[in-house]
Amino acid sequence: MMYKKVVSVFFAVIFATGCTIRVVDFTAISTKNVKIPTLEKGPRVVGEDCVVVVLFPLGMPNMKEAIDRAIEKAGPEYDALVDGVVYILNHSFLIGQQCYRVEGTPINTKKSISLDDIQRKTIWKHS
Repeated sequence: MMYKKVVSVFFAVIFATGCTIRVVDFTAISTKNVKIPTLEKGPRVVGEDCVVVVLFPLGMPNMKEAIDRAIEKAGPEYDALVDGVVYILNHSFLIGQQCYRVEGTPINTKKSISLDDIQRKTIWKHS
């Protein structure tokens, strides 16, 4: 009888536990094609953040770190990615690694074109 109570309490504790992990913070995000008018786009870049697995993961890969590495790989003049893709890689069976891989096209939002600039160039004003 005591054995059943111990097992019941054990499973109750196991099923009542959980955790929350912050995956990423973002300024803008969309799954749709959005045109961001900019004067400066770079070549497509890839950034990764990985952790080693030895029987179990020795840490947690960080998606924000993978995004930051991709933007930094593009160069100091870039500050955002467009047309991005995020992959979760799990290459482990007893030993291996888990990763986030981020691919995207870097842009410089400081050199973006505003709608006012576009209208001034395309709309003729009559006096």
